[in-house]
Amino acid sequence: MTLSSMSATATAAALMCFLFARGVKVGVEPLSTLAVASKTQVAEQASAAVTSKEAWCDFNVMPNPGYSYDARGDATSANVIRGSNLTALRTALAAAPAWALKRNWQFKAKVTSGYTVPLLFGFPGGNGFFMFNVSASASEQVIDLKGDVMSAAGDVALEYRGSTPSVLSEHSVIFSELCLRQLPCTEFPGCVPAYHYAAKANSSGDTFDQCCAPVMCQGTVSCTPTTKWEQESDFATRMGNNKEHCCKPKECAGVQDICNGTQYQPKNGSGLLGSTPAECCNPRYCADYTGCSAGNDEAKLPDNNDDGTPRLGSTDEECCNVVPCSEFNCTTTDGLWTTPAERTGSGHDFSHCCEPLFCANFSCESTKWTDKPNAPVQGNSTERCCAPVMCSNYTCANDTMMLMNRPETRKGSTDAECCEPKLCKDYSCSDQTKYVKKPLVVELDGVGQISRLGFSDDQCCSPVYCRAFSCTSSKWKSRNLTSDDTTLGSTFDECCDKVFCTDYVCTSDYDGDGNGTMWYKRIDTNAFRWQGSTDEECCHPVYCSQYTTSNPSKWKRKVQGSTPLLGSTDRECYDPLMCDKFCGC
Repeated sequence: MTLSSMSATATAAALMCFLFARGVKVGVEPLSTLAVASKTQVAEQASAAVTSKEAWCDFNVMPNPGYSYDARGDATSANVIRGSNLTALRTALAAAPAWALKRNWQFKAKVTSGYTVPLLFGFPGGNGFFMFNVSASASEQVIDLKGDVMSAAGDVALEYRGSTPSVLSEHSVIFSELCLRQLPCTEFPGCVPAYHYAAKANSSGDTFDQCCAPVMCQGTVSCTPTTKWEQESDFATRMGNNKEHCCKPKECAGVQDICNGTQYQPKNGSGLLGSTPAECCNPRYCADYTGCSAGNDEAKLPDNNDDGTPRLGSTDEECCNVVPCSEFNCTTTDGLWTTPAERTGSGHDFSHCCEPLFCANFSCESTKWTDKPNAPVQGNSTERCCAPVMCSNYTCANDTMMLMNRPETRKGSTDAECCEPKLCKDYSCSDQTKYVKKPLVVELDGVGQISRLGFSDDQCCSPVYCRAFSCTSSKWKSRNLTSDDTTLGSTFDECCDKVFCTDYVCTSDYDGDGNGTMWYKRIDTNAFRWQGSTDEECCHPVYCSQYTTSNPSKWKRKVQGSTPLLGSTDRECYDPLMCDKFCGC
């Protein structure tokens, strides 16, 4: 099957399969604006457009990339690019060594089509290459194709390749911002290994020689910190882009005596880099020293020096001092100790110089705290001795209040601490026929709009009065309420009195016995009374279809329309037969 015999849909599907098999990638996306020019190739002249072309297509060999081309009038195999532009394009490609069979190039364009069917375009060569469909009613469709060259420079053309229609005579098909180029080296994947070579930033090509440049350690890599790295001897001529390939590591194991002494010890592990105590050694802190003897009244020196740095050491000389209790500070952030009334003796810890504080003597009485079950023996703070009372366990005093947001995070056991007024937005009026919801927000001067507070009919709803209701029905009658009447409602049952059929006389009931020739009265029962003031509501119909005249020679049944005739007499149900119309004498 050929492309010319396919439907538009089949053509598109076949083309996509063909392009995929040849390794050609098609990318399509919508763009915002596209200048439409005539087939005479009117150039875009705005300088801003030149800048945009550079971002759209670097290394473009297409002459006059700012021109637009209209394929209108082209027949199958006609060239969209022609004249001096075609000559210039072929000349440029002939001068480009990279334009050769099986070399990878890219074609891009933006297309707007007036046709409501897809149109096939492409380059001649082999079975065609850079083949693509312009979508039906395309508007600035982006064509982006990558594939192998299949023709010599002298045969290059952008052709209409479709057959339906055979000539593009009815609508324009505008090609603009045409781009034909070898791919930028930044898209070339062959610059490996990556730590020795990098793609050239301002070149195009598809070979290693065209696109790849060596990466040198000099000017690329910094062997820092110098305490862990030093340059390789051939750093100035060495290839590489990271420390591992350009620098020589300094290992702690190669530095002698750096961790000797009472204040440092070597770090665990192998292969550690460094040449300073901070990099290679773990400090010994007096905070970890347990040699100060309480029996000899040797108090431990503060863990930090006066400047805030940790005190280093692992000996009595570095970490201990004899301190009288009178100079020992019993104040702690955890509140577990207090200074005794008489400060005597010597020591270096709280147990020797201070008095403990106990939770049993601490009061938790408040609305936010209560005694903690199983509290620790020693303590003197709310956090240590008391348990929080959370709002999540509190019930607001009345149903117009609700717990504040996230009560599980709030402490308290009062309305003021835990509750806030409910909002009308969460309230439903008690009777939808007697009340309507007030606006959910109110306007306050100087504040703006705030949510309406409340949780009752009075606060959140407006009353609906029966005096404004119209009892316009044959089954109901007005109660003649006064203008200040406060009866609530908006339905017949709430606002009107019923009209019963008891006193209604059916049409055609001339003697008032309940039986007329067209209607007869509905009968009330002890459990039910008919309501209304019309034949339809209070009476049963009598249909002519159920009546037959006893004088068929004098009467002819009336023709019945879409509405059944009512009646039970000759005159209601029949037309008279007159002798002047009789022909049987």
